[in-house]
Order: sequence, then structure tokens, then C-alpha cells
Amino acid sequence: MIKLVVFDLWQTLIPATLDFVHLASLLKQEKLSLTEFIPRYERATQLKKYKKFEDLRKDFFEEFKEYDNELLEQELYEIYFNRIDHIRFYPEAKQTLIKLRKDGYKIALLSNTESLMTKVVEEKLNLSKLFDLVVLSYETGAIKPDKQAFDYVLKKMKTNPTEALMVGDSLRSDIIGSKNAGMHNCLINRLGKVIDNAKAKPEFTIKSLDEVSYVLGVLNAK
Repeated sequence: MIKLVVFDLWQTLIPATLDFVHLASLLKQEKLSLTEFIPRYERATQLKKYKKFEDLRKDFFEEFKEYDNELLEQELYEIYFNRIDHIRFYPEAKQTLIKLRKDGYKIALLSNTESLMTKVVEEKLNLSKLFDLVVLSYETGAIKPDKQAFDYVLKKMKTNPTEALMVGDSLRSDIIGSKNAGMHNCLINRLGKVIDNAKAKPEFTIKSLDEVSYVLGVLNAK
């Protein structure tokens, strides 16, 4: 029986403000694939609590050895200061969360995210009122798919892995990570992108969060 549903944040509940493809294309010192760039970006910017943008910027540029790249610096600035209007729930997201709690499920948020975005996201979305637990990478020192991140949520919620479902948009971060933690998993694939099942085969795949209730029904019927 599933007791806990854990959600990713970016591109699961809300649209991303960060275009990884574009950001990586602005690098001058290294040409990296997305699978190479994203983990390094996350380690550089999402494991510490920053009080000001300049400190995050310093760690980012140190990681990628980009010391004189005005286009990249401008893009990084845009991400954190000029894209606040992009922060909104997908149409069905908030109602899905409300329904799950009404149906008796505990819900948690587990996100790789930068501390500079947290205040703005909370002010606009009131996540702390919608979730029983909010866990952010810079607070735990663990980046998904690190098993430690999932174990932290399970321990806090006093839930066995087999009683929990992870819902997220990333094969690497959400599906592989939750599988390694022994949890059930569900990939949200809003655009119907081709999935490389050789990397990881999701237990369930959905296109909208209002399908989560169906997934729970299947799991609870087993």
C-alpha cells in the first residue's frame, strides 16, 4: 500500500526557468553534452546555501573555468533575476496535490534546486502549505540521484521504500535515484519524448499529473 508520494519540482510541478541546452552552448572552455553538463551544474550551484548571487556565480564559473564570458554571465543573471514570471504551477499540479492529501496520502517535495530561488518560489506557490515535507538539495547536501536524498525523505516521513512513489521528469535524477532507494517510480513525460529504456525503464509513464491517482490505484491493487 502506497502511503507517501514524493514529487520533483522543476518540469514536474512547475516549468523550468533554466534552459540547460542554451546555457551549455555558451561555454567556451569545454564542449559538454547535457549528460555531462547538468550534473556538474548541479554540484556547483545546488549543494550550498547562497546569500547572494555573486557567490553562486563564482562557484559556477570556477567549476567550468569560464572567467571571461559575458554572454554566459548575462544568461546566468537572467535565470535568477528576470524569469520570476515563469514560476507557476502547471495547470493540473496544485489540484493534484490537494486531491492526494484529501485522499489520505502524505506528500513530499524533493528537489535539486538553488537556494537563491527558494524564497521566490515559496512566495508565489506556498509550497510549505501544500506539502507535508519540503526537502531541497542544498539543505541535505545530497543531489538526486544520490540515494542519500531519497533516504532522507523516507526517514523523515517514517515510510518504507515500498510504500512510497516518486514522480518526476528525469530518468537520471528521479527514476534511477528512486529505484536505487527501493521506491516505486513514475516518469512524467509531458511532451511525449522518446525514452531511452536502456538507461532506465520507468515503472509508470504519464503525461499529466492528474494521472497519478490512476498509478496509485494500480499499485494499491497489487
